[in-house]
Amino acid sequence: MTDLGAGRITASFASLGAAATHLAVAPSHFGDWPLSGVFFFATAIFQVGWALAVMRTASLPTMAAGLLVNTGSILLWAVSRTSGLPVGPHSGLPEQVDRVDLTTVAFEAAVCVLVLWSLWSRHTRGFRSSFSAAVVIGAAGAGVTGLALPAVELAGSHSHGHGHEVTEESVPHPHSDGEEHPATPAGGEGGVTPTPPVAGESREPEQQPQPTSGHAHSPGTAPHDD
Repeated sequence: MTDLGAGRITASFASLGAAATHLAVAPSHFGDWPLSGVFFFATAIFQVGWALAVMRTASLPTMAAGLLVNTGSILLWAVSRTSGLPVGPHSGLPEQVDRVDLTTVAFEAAVCVLVLWSLWSRHTRGFRSSFSAAVVIGAAGAGVTGLALPAVELAGSHSHGHGHEVTEESVPHPHSDGEEHPATPAGGEGGVTPTPPVAGESREPEQQPQPTSGHAHSPGTAPHDD
């Protein structure tokens, strides 16, 4: 345990954090495209296995495998968020960047940096005691957990937003006879607002003037023809 070194411990926990977020979003990806879901499950399984392996040995094949897989995952993510994947049901459509993606990429980038550091300085010093190693393990575990848990919770509602998707609200749909169209004001037809009456005028029909005769009759006399 004293020979592990802080770099290997931190890289191991970072790999576990990336595996947790990959496992959390894998079901939604699998429902969208089964091959994508298989990729996320396989990547998560590898990252868990690599985290356990690097705690036991820092051999060149182990470190190189972690570097290649995590680098490839970051590059694939960059392509899917810029130009879009060349295959799949949403080929050519870039996906939106969210907190889950950024957290996962941060974990994978940390693994790559720490692996490169370990390969560059092959004779790094370990811990002086097991207690020091346990403290670093606890700190690394707490830090990775604090970053991974919010991302895993958000992954439950993870959705794939694409740049040119058509939403339900933008698609025309018929309305029933009793349903008022949202674009039509109350009391109007086809979006035309009825003109309010001018002040002093009423909507009642005007009374027609009564015809009058050419001369008047005195009270009590019957009308006669001229």
